[in-house]
Amino acid sequence: MINKLFKNRYFLASLQFITLAVFILLIYGAIGVTTKDPDFAKILRNTNLSNLIVWSYWWPFIIITAILFGRFWCSICPMELVTSFFGIIGLRKKPGKFLKSGWVITLLYAAILIIGIHTFAIHRIPQYMAFYMLILFAIAVIVGLIWEKRTFCTYVCPIGHLLGLYSLLSLKKLRITDSDVCKNCKTKDCISKENHYKFVGRSCTSDLYPAQLKDNRACILCGQCFKSCPHDNIAIQKQKFGTGIFTKIKLSWAEIAFFIIVSGFVIYEILSEWSVSKKIVMAFPDLINGTFHISGSFAGTIKAFALFALLPLTFYFILALIKRYFAHETWKSAFTQLVLVVLPITASMHLLKSFLKTTSRIPYWDFAISDPKGVQAADLIMKNPDLLNNDFLASVISPAISFFAIVLPVIGLLLSFYVIRKQEHTNILSKTISILAVLIYSGIFLTMLIIWRIA
Repeated sequence: MINKLFKNRYFLASLQFITLAVFILLIYGAIGVTTKDPDFAKILRNTNLSNLIVWSYWWPFIIITAILFGRFWCSICPMELVTSFFGIIGLRKKPGKFLKSGWVITLLYAAILIIGIHTFAIHRIPQYMAFYMLILFAIAVIVGLIWEKRTFCTYVCPIGHLLGLYSLLSLKKLRITDSDVCKNCKTKDCISKENHYKFVGRSCTSDLYPAQLKDNRACILCGQCFKSCPHDNIAIQKQKFGTGIFTKIKLSWAEIAFFIIVSGFVIYEILSEWSVSKKIVMAFPDLINGTFHISGSFAGTIKAFALFALLPLTFYFILALIKRYFAHETWKSAFTQLVLVVLPITASMHLLKSFLKTTSRIPYWDFAISDPKGVQAADLIMKNPDLLNNDFLASVISPAISFFAIVLPVIGLLLSFYVIRKQEHTNILSKTISILAVLIYSGIFLTMLIIWRIA
C-alpha cells in the first residue's frame, strides 16, 4: 500500500500543499498573541490552538514517526516543497565544505534550543513561535534561491540529524529490490543531472544513489526516486526494529555533537516532569546562576547551556578520553561508540516524553477550540485552575503512561546492550566503558522512575 502511494505522481505533493496550508494557518493563529507574564505563558501555550498543535502534537508526532518508521515526516514536510520550488528558479550554487559538514544543522538546532526555547520561550509565547516559523520559512526560501537542489533539507534543516539518527531504529527503510537491475541500468534516472529540477520524478537531490544506501540517515523519503526509476526497482521495505543501528555506522563530528546536545535535552525533559527530580537536575545551573547573580531570560540561557552542552559533553568526553588513551580507540571511534550505545535509551525516553506531552494536554482542547487565540481561556484557568478536567487523565491516561514508563526504558536498555555486543572494540576495556556509559545514562532515568513511584 505504502509503495503504491509513493509511486503516485501527486500523492506526496498534495500532502505537502496541505501541510504548507496548515503551517500558514498555525502562524496566523499565533500572531499577536503574547504576554510578559511567565506564569500566564505556561497556560497560554496550551490554550492557544496554534501553539498547542505545534509543540504538543506536531513535534511529538515527528519524534514518534522518526523512531518507529523513519524519516516519513520529511515526505510531507512543507519546507521540502518550498525549498525545492525556489531551487528551480534560484542561482543553483554548489554548497561549500562547511555546509556539507553538517555543522549548520547542529548549530541551528542548538540556537533554537538554547536561545529560542530557553531564552525567549518560543514554545510558550505564541507570537514568538510564529516568528520562529516565519524565520524557518525564510531560511528555506533563501537557501533554495542560492544553493542547488535540496540544500536546505540535506545540510540546513535544524532537525535533520535528529531524524537521521532516530531513523536508524525504525521499522522501515528505502532500498532497491534488485541490485542487478541498477547495475544494468543505462540511464540512471534516479541520479541523472537532467532530472534534478523536475517537479515530479526528480533524481535524488540529496546526492544519494539508492543502490548504495546502507542506512536511513540521509534519505528523506521524498519519494521522487520512486517516480524517476523506469524499472520500478525502489521500495519501502520492512526491517526489524533497531536493525539500522547494528550496522557499521560512521558518524560525523556534527552528528556526534548534535546527539550530545539531544541526550542532555532528553534527560532534562524527562526529569523536569516531577518536582523532586527537576530540583535535582536544576541544581547545577541554579548554582551557576546564583553564584553570578544571573536572572531573567539570560538565566534560561545559562541553564540550557549547562544542561544541554556542558554536562553531557563532560560525560561523553571523560568516557571517550578513557577509551582513547587506555583502550586505544581513535577519538571519533570512541565518541561514535558512546553515541550509538546511548541512542536507543535516549530515543525510548524521547518517546515517553512525547506520550507525556500529548496526553497531558488533552484537558486544554475544549478551551483551545472555543477560544483559538487562547487569551481569555488562559485568564479563566489562571483564576480557576479547577476548570481543567483531569478525570480522564487520572483514570485512563495515567495507567498507560505508567506502563510506557516501565516498558520503554527496558526496550531501550536491551537495544543498547545489543549494540555493544555488535560493536567492534579494540579490547575489553573499550567494551566495558561502553557498558558503563549505558549503566550511568539509564541509571539517571531509573532513579527518576523510583522517585516518581515514591512520590
